[in-house]
Amino acid sequence: MSTYQHTLIIDEGPLKGHRYPVTFAGLKLGRASQCDIAINDLLLSRTHCRFELRGAELWVIDLASANQTFVNEAHIDEALLNPGDLVKVGQTVLRVDRTDIATATLSDADATPSGTSDVTIDLGFGKDEQAGAHAKKNFLRPIIWTLAAVLILVVGTTLILDPANRAKGSAAAKPQSIEREGTLLLNYEKVEATQENIFRYELTLSPAGILAVKIDDLSGKNRHVRKEKQVDPDLLSELARDIQSSGFFSLDKTYTGFAAHPNTLSEWALTVVIGKKAHTCRVTNRQEPDSFRALREKLETFSKNELGIWAIQFSTEKLTGLARDALAVASKKYEEREVKYGNISEAIRNYKEAIFYLDTVNPKPDFYTEIIDGFEAAQNELDKRHDEQSFRADRAINLSDWKVAARELKILCEIIPDRADARNKEATRKLIDVEKRLKQVHH
Repeated sequence: MSTYQHTLIIDEGPLKGHRYPVTFAGLKLGRASQCDIAINDLLLSRTHCRFELRGAELWVIDLASANQTFVNEAHIDEALLNPGDLVKVGQTVLRVDRTDIATATLSDADATPSGTSDVTIDLGFGKDEQAGAHAKKNFLRPIIWTLAAVLILVVGTTLILDPANRAKGSAAAKPQSIEREGTLLLNYEKVEATQENIFRYELTLSPAGILAVKIDDLSGKNRHVRKEKQVDPDLLSELARDIQSSGFFSLDKTYTGFAAHPNTLSEWALTVVIGKKAHTCRVTNRQEPDSFRALREKLETFSKNELGIWAIQFSTEKLTGLARDALAVASKKYEEREVKYGNISEAIRNYKEAIFYLDTVNPKPDFYTEIIDGFEAAQNELDKRHDEQSFRADRAINLSDWKVAARELKILCEIIPDRADARNKEATRKLIDVEKRLKQVHH
């Protein structure tokens, strides 16, 4: 048989000439330094798009980016990539290259690497040796493609908990606090469908602690949201404990009713695996059991807080109006930057708010460029003011002019009022020291 090695080659942009082989883990591209392909381009979102393998195929998924992802000049939410396809993001153009790699067919004796244990999924299709060997040889394909969440999660848990795999270091990739509590995996899907619209919400939590949400809303502007994040292990441990005590594992597997209106569907399906304990519950066209509803709402709130996707609950028109209002406040604060030291920081906060409102709105409204330009101008001005004010404060400190130093440092704290900002922390630390010296002088 043959397999493929997919490689992304940058033909245009800041990293022209670079090559990126696509691994099974996939590649994330964006402006953030944590991305696998990190590009310093203001036209890119921090996490702009993701390349992933689905079997032998390479796909690109837009992660609700501000300026969109294009394949062969066409805007996409996700697309199958073929050799020679051109993917454009910001100022960068990537070309898809694919190499055929001939591989020998493994014999049954060689199918399991030395030092690892067989993983056999009994699907109930027969007990003969040939069927068992076939199941072992092909069990990865159902993991990737099947819509049966139970099978996905059980297989994943089996692989994670396998002692031989742990000996090879796979456990090092798992959040340690979750390992103590029992590995947590989630698959939750909500579908609300009518003749006019389909809304689908999917939440997954991987063995490595990656929380991912996909939202498809076909009404209005046809919105598609893709977000993912590595979650703090302590938060996952707490979530696992909440699920254990929620009563979810005692629920029936299915609850089915009748649609209130013809040609409508309301369905929730949740699968949870904690350690070796797994359970699935599906509710269709009926009121949810209280414990199911409480857990479902908790998971939705958890994902919104972690991924910052609260805005999806509002209409495109509402979000656009909120963004326009935030832009108006930001512009006014920036124009009045000479009136009050903290106005530039206030402007930046309002620009960020406007960007947040439009995160799930595509295409962006015509004033989005004004938001981005204003945000960057305010950030540059804040950096400039900080450097100038820091110089004045440090000069006074070097001259042992403690009174002037205290005044300049207080101004610096007003320019950078965010106490979580490292620059505010540094100015505050210096101010405390200077005020102590002032007291010594007065005494």
